[in-house]
Amino acid sequence: MRDRGFLDNYKYVFDPDGAYGGNQKAPRLDPSKYAPIVRKHFPDHTDEQVSKCLDLIETEGCGYVALINTVFLRFYGEEEKFRQIFRYPMFTEDGKLNFNDLIVDFYCATDNHNRQFIFDTVSYTEDRDYPNGYGTTTDSREWRFESYMRNHNVRVDVRDIIIFPKHVDLQLRDGPIIAGVRPMAMYDKDGNVTDNSQGGHAVIVTGKGDNGLIRVSSWGQECYIKPGTYKMHENYQQVIYKN
Repeated sequence: MRDRGFLDNYKYVFDPDGAYGGNQKAPRLDPSKYAPIVRKHFPDHTDEQVSKCLDLIETEGCGYVALINTVFLRFYGEEEKFRQIFRYPMFTEDGKLNFNDLIVDFYCATDNHNRQFIFDTVSYTEDRDYPNGYGTTTDSREWRFESYMRNHNVRVDVRDIIIFPKHVDLQLRDGPIIAGVRPMAMYDKDGNVTDNSQGGHAVIVTGKGDNGLIRVSSWGQECYIKPGTYKMHENYQQVIYKN
């Protein structure tokens, strides 16, 4: 990150009384609104194909949302620069953070793209299980986000890290942290399970909770994860902005 000032932006991007970060469900609620963004990348998409694309964002878009949250942390307070870089306004007409435009754009630009040595390749089978999709991995999140940001002349480094729950607030000083866990067990601040399924989930870390919990944003809401309890996989990445 350019400086530690971005830490102040957590209270604006993650509003406990409003939108707590991006929500992967939101774009599919208004397909006609986001159709122009989808068609920017897929000009020949029919209305049905646009709807299917937005359906896939809901089912597999958690990693994309988590990463786009970091963009708002980085650029909050620099509205005009944000618009110049991404060609979308930072705020909607009703004054809310405009997560959805950037989520749809990032997803359409990079979904199913993977690194093969130093080359970008596209998998045409990742989404064969529509409407569930395949989601992202640590490797694909790194490749897709770094590629997307590089195309917008923003230098960013997505690194694998080890998390230390007691010191996560200190770790956040170096940049936003993305957690990937499976099964998808989410908790409230008191440690009660609020969501539990066998699927995987990627979320952005927003701070330290009590009793070993870590506060995160999931589906636009404040939730918690419990490090060290995820049997299938548990990984963490840090997003470091270079400019």
